[in-house]
Amino acid sequence: MYRALDHIDYDHLQINDKTSKGDNPTNQPRSLLQISCKVLNEYPPLAELTITSVPVHLAPVLLKAAVDNVQPQAVGSLIASWPLPCLCFREILCHKTYADIFQEEMGFDLVVFRGVLGRTKACKMKCLDFRGFKLNTTFSKLIIQMWPVLSLKKSQLNLKRLAKVISKTAGVEATRLTEEVLPKLLNEILGHKMIKYSNVRINFPRGHKMVVKMDMLQFSTNNAFFMDYLISNCLRSITPLRIQVSTLHIRSELMVGDEIMDSLAPFIVLRGQDVETLEGISLRQLEENVFFIIAPDLKKFANLRSLDLQDCNIYLHEGKTRSCTTGRQQIVNTLHCFEHLVRLDIGFNYIVGCLGEVLDALQRPLEYLSIRGCDINEEDLDSLAKSKHAPHLRELNVSKLCQFMIFDTRRIAPSYLLKILKQFPQLTILNLSQNHLSDSSVPEFCHTLTRTLRKLKMLDISANVLTSENQLDITRACANISSMQKLKLTCVSGFVEEAEQPLNMDNNCEMKQKLVKLLDAMGRGDVVIEVVKLSQAIFVDFVDFMDILR
Repeated sequence: MYRALDHIDYDHLQINDKTSKGDNPTNQPRSLLQISCKVLNEYPPLAELTITSVPVHLAPVLLKAAVDNVQPQAVGSLIASWPLPCLCFREILCHKTYADIFQEEMGFDLVVFRGVLGRTKACKMKCLDFRGFKLNTTFSKLIIQMWPVLSLKKSQLNLKRLAKVISKTAGVEATRLTEEVLPKLLNEILGHKMIKYSNVRINFPRGHKMVVKMDMLQFSTNNAFFMDYLISNCLRSITPLRIQVSTLHIRSELMVGDEIMDSLAPFIVLRGQDVETLEGISLRQLEENVFFIIAPDLKKFANLRSLDLQDCNIYLHEGKTRSCTTGRQQIVNTLHCFEHLVRLDIGFNYIVGCLGEVLDALQRPLEYLSIRGCDINEEDLDSLAKSKHAPHLRELNVSKLCQFMIFDTRRIAPSYLLKILKQFPQLTILNLSQNHLSDSSVPEFCHTLTRTLRKLKMLDISANVLTSENQLDITRACANISSMQKLKLTCVSGFVEEAEQPLNMDNNCEMKQKLVKLLDAMGRGDVVIEVVKLSQAIFVDFVDFMDILR
């Protein structure tokens, strides 16, 4: 359900709306303080005077009131004179109704930008924290491309000097990227009308600095955004404003006719990245051997807590020949460098007979592991069940494992997959979808659910065709788990039956109604049943296949 790069509090996780509490804050009765804030925010000069006069603990109340009452000018004025060291939007706008507030272009993002540009001498802000919100693409690019440069003085905007600082910080030798692409992009930034033809600046008193924190940035070979990030990131030693990104998502897409070095271009961002602040890295659809080429650059990020290597064309082989041991040793050495890694996704890679060695390389027990679609065998599953991670795992994705492997005729028996689940007592989320689970294995599985998986909150067994009796048995077992919140399954017995159903019957099929009725009878109306079509599972397979081809 979740991904390796997500930050999840499994102990307090609320998966469905039935278990979540709290109304829309804008619909709740307003206190005298909130009414006063609204009145004060109606006049931006008065809002600016208020935030510099009242106790600083009231600043978040003023800002939230301005947002709730759609008072954009007041929001800008409050940000420009923010009296606290940190402005964290996640702490102020914490209700789910604010989740998309930065999604609309030229909306709230523009209001915040104006506030940052209007920074006054009274402003004490040292940190502007956007984490917890997904920013629209235009706003993300504006922050990366312009904000650090806008914090420089006019006298510092020297192309040659800035290019020299960037190359030195990145520690890269002279290449086409540094000799041609970098100066060209830097010249475009310095020539932008916002910088060249106006007095727009983010002003800081001498010696003052500010960090802007963001959740994630995505890079690929399809555009030069990775160079924009390299520029702003490598200028952090001289710009009063610097960017701090929690996770980087890099996708290497080799086009026909390109050289291999072109597909490696986005990874240059790792050269200038602050090793102390990066928490997660996601690498997707790498060409063969690319992971091993960039592995030396990855090792320096000892503070990583999450790593996503899904579909990275990693091929590990059993055996003692040099070709077999070299690849295994390289990935083992790389993973061992991450002292704080607790979330790992190695799905859709070939690691038959090597999973145990990979898991042993990790220094800390994992809380999240995804081996979805991996080519592995039963010995690998046994290694997982006996590993130091088994007693600590909170989320486990073992979907799409019981398939015919591409490079081998061996196959994992669904019954064996279910058998090892007894070794994971702390699981909160379990994904068993697309594993050809058989009806004969359901009784033992139900016993494992009720006796071992007592902390489970979500179970996904979708795209496994089971009889209605066995679906009822699994639902009954889930109802006996007090923490259970959601069950995902497939109600039809085949594509013919699914095709005969009306299009709007996805979540209102007769079988679902029986399951809901059973839950109500057991006093578990809080558990949500989600029906997943077989055709939807096939579509997921198709997307996986197309991603591999891309």
